[in-house]
Amino acid sequence: MSSIFPLPRPTPHRSARFVAIKTLCELQKSRKPVNIIFNDLLATHPLENNDRQLATNIIYGLLRSRESLDIMLQHLCSQPLKKFNPFVHQALRVGLFQILYLDRIPESAAVNESVKAVQAARLPKRLHGFVNGVLRNAIRKREELLALLETSPQANLNHPEWLIQRWEQQYGKEETVRICQQNNTPAVFSIQINSSVTDRKTLRATLDANAIKAHSGSYCDNTLILDDFHGNVSRLPGFQEGHFQVQDQGAQLLAQLLSPMTQNGEYLDACAGLGGKTSVLAQLAAPVQAKVSAVEPDKARQKKFNENMKRLHPELDIALFAGSLQEYAAATAKRFHGILVDAPCSGTGVIRRHPDIRWNRRAEDLDRYQETQLELLNAAASLLEPQGILVYATCSLEEEENEQVVQQFLAANSAFSLEDCSVVLPPAARTLVRDGFFSPSPGAEIDGFFGAVLIKQTHSV
Repeated sequence: MSSIFPLPRPTPHRSARFVAIKTLCELQKSRKPVNIIFNDLLATHPLENNDRQLATNIIYGLLRSRESLDIMLQHLCSQPLKKFNPFVHQALRVGLFQILYLDRIPESAAVNESVKAVQAARLPKRLHGFVNGVLRNAIRKREELLALLETSPQANLNHPEWLIQRWEQQYGKEETVRICQQNNTPAVFSIQINSSVTDRKTLRATLDANAIKAHSGSYCDNTLILDDFHGNVSRLPGFQEGHFQVQDQGAQLLAQLLSPMTQNGEYLDACAGLGGKTSVLAQLAAPVQAKVSAVEPDKARQKKFNENMKRLHPELDIALFAGSLQEYAAATAKRFHGILVDAPCSGTGVIRRHPDIRWNRRAEDLDRYQETQLELLNAAASLLEPQGILVYATCSLEEEENEQVVQQFLAANSAFSLEDCSVVLPPAARTLVRDGFFSPSPGAEIDGFFGAVLIKQTHSV
């Protein structure tokens, strides 16, 4: 059989494609977050910056187009894809993704590097030739393959069927298609300006002076969106000085649901994570001399939290309890004027930013998340002062994790009442409120979130 590209010579080199394929294989097997898998692999297979960026682009781009790629691969192969060796399947996906969607990668390199990865994995030689042949055939049939997607609109959604069906019931078909299409595009690069040290006008001027284009966010006064930025965020002017953090506008608005803050009040970020919303709370607290504390049980996140607070708020001593919220509630006598519970959730509102979520989640996960979310809300409620504000938040689009959690909490806690989120949001963000809840769907400048404001009355009703 004639060959456009001869089989490359075997090489022990672990390339960007090899690491991408290994990452995708582990993701398929473990359902761990893809960034954790990727970073773990980089510890044993280090890559130069350019190769690391290429591997990242391949992994994330492939996850946004996985179903489309499989439809085209099945058209090229007589054997069902589910019977393929997992490494070979991912190698074919990686090769085809480069051929069809990465214009800067020569077709020959896409083929050769995929074959080299199979060789490096020490798979049988017949599989080297198989991958080479399938990808060469894909080049010849490029237009035919792309035409397949035109005749199968569902393939372009690139989300699991169970999730599409849920959203169609909740939002309707047209909105479901829009959400899926939005999720299949990279998220904008949004930064939140640290109002404790600078302002949007000053930071924008600094970025302009460094030829970095940015425009104001549509919903938050303290946001800039960087146009077509793909570099290292730590090298941006002002980053090391704590002038900003990377944060979606929706995440900022969730923290703002605790405003206005009480003079000299006490506030708690009950699920602090890396400290993004803690920082926004600290900025809101500064004008009224309020104090912010935080809770985070995960050791890796605790480390990152402390690093972020040192960079963004070196002048503050933000107390971090290194344990669960339930443990904190049992250990402290302190009561708070406001508490933010940004609960662990399915993350279906931030699929655009974390494309692996769509493939990792299962419908049965939602009940498990709901149980945890109610436990956290109840623990937070016990820490609240009378007339205090309890903000419940997720980055999920699912009713089980959002409205149903609030309804169940209110049914069991008569001292609390629901307040319309519009009251405390900036005018531009009030369009994102539905039935009193802050609930933006994924859009051009914002991810999908949910927020509810719950007020603790002086006496039970």
